[in-house]
Amino acid sequence: MNSSIDHENCQPWCKKCVPRCIIEGWTSGNNDIDEFIKETIYNAKSDSHYASLFLEWVPFDRFKDIKLIGEGGFAKVYSATWIDGKSGYFRYEGGWKKSEPDPIKVALKQLNDSQNISADYLNELKTHWCLYNLRDNALKFYGMTKDPETKEFMMIIQLVNQGSLRCELSSNFNNYLWKNKLGFLVWISSDLQSLHHLKCCHKDFHSGNILQNDGISFISDFGLSGPSNKQKSDDKTCGVLPYIAPEVLNKEPYALSSDVYSFGVIMAELSSGQPPFYKRKHDTSLALAICDGLRPEFGKGTPEIYKKLAHRCMNANLDQRPTAIELHCILLFWSASFIKAIFEEADKEIPNISTSYEKNPDAVYTSRVFTFNNLSKPVNSSIITSSLNEDDDNKDCQDSKLFDLEIPN
Repeated sequence: MNSSIDHENCQPWCKKCVPRCIIEGWTSGNNDIDEFIKETIYNAKSDSHYASLFLEWVPFDRFKDIKLIGEGGFAKVYSATWIDGKSGYFRYEGGWKKSEPDPIKVALKQLNDSQNISADYLNELKTHWCLYNLRDNALKFYGMTKDPETKEFMMIIQLVNQGSLRCELSSNFNNYLWKNKLGFLVWISSDLQSLHHLKCCHKDFHSGNILQNDGISFISDFGLSGPSNKQKSDDKTCGVLPYIAPEVLNKEPYALSSDVYSFGVIMAELSSGQPPFYKRKHDTSLALAICDGLRPEFGKGTPEIYKKLAHRCMNANLDQRPTAIELHCILLFWSASFIKAIFEEADKEIPNISTSYEKNPDAVYTSRVFTFNNLSKPVNSSIITSSLNEDDDNKDCQDSKLFDLEIPN
């Protein structure tokens, strides 16, 4: 080591003084994953005395009590106890010492057919890691492991205690007031604006990919995410059909505003407690109807300003949808202003909203690959057109707050 370098000032360490045990003596068996993990170690975040924000490679035998807790279109999720827990290093006698093991419960996300790592899988790792670094309240990402039997890679992530937003609405919808729903949307829009700040589209944004933990909402599953300026015209259409923007159904390139359309569908779902278009088959006829202006219904008593914002999100013209940061600012404004009274009045209807429903057996809420041809050009329904084009003279002061709110740069 070069004695002329003052390693006490490294934050937390440099490539010369990083604890060798973190970067040596292990391999995932895949060079791309090894390099990605080491890059997070070299660029670890810390205060001046403690370093912990980096990814680890963890042998599979360091987990116990592994149980399958969820399965989607492209992945399986397990709960497990991580015997050693997240590593942390603290300054000790001029070097770094590892903190004592502290077992924690985690989730292991196994992407199907990941034995041979794909660009999409590596992209999910990088997108999730960038989002975690950008936001302290993002879903925690601890490291990677590999199932020795299936040879499939697994992400080690934070285990949430309430499951997905879809599950939470199914079981506890009537327990949530509008202030709670607005709180969920504030968290979701915060994650979405951070993702869009990275110039990435989610591409599979629905209530099953929003996780709930102690009232906090996290966007998850970035396997289909990608740069908004790097897309191919032949990209497959993937996702849950009711949440897919009409321009995407028409094979147009996915845009940041396509995620905003999905956000509008989630807003409708939060108001009713029911998944969108649960009575219908999720097939070509539904795709055609969406392009022709069909949108999800709202729950009884939903405030008009809420519907207007959701309609803006679901506008057939993607250029007229709000941005994620605009959504976040508006929702924060609603949560902290006199407009709260409108939502408190709407709370009276919540006990009268039935969340029981009989789902069409061909209504599928896991992600799939679609191929649609000869769909009509997206248009708005008369209801949305009327909502969007309402004369300013007919708006009350609360409505004007929705549209005239100045968004900070």
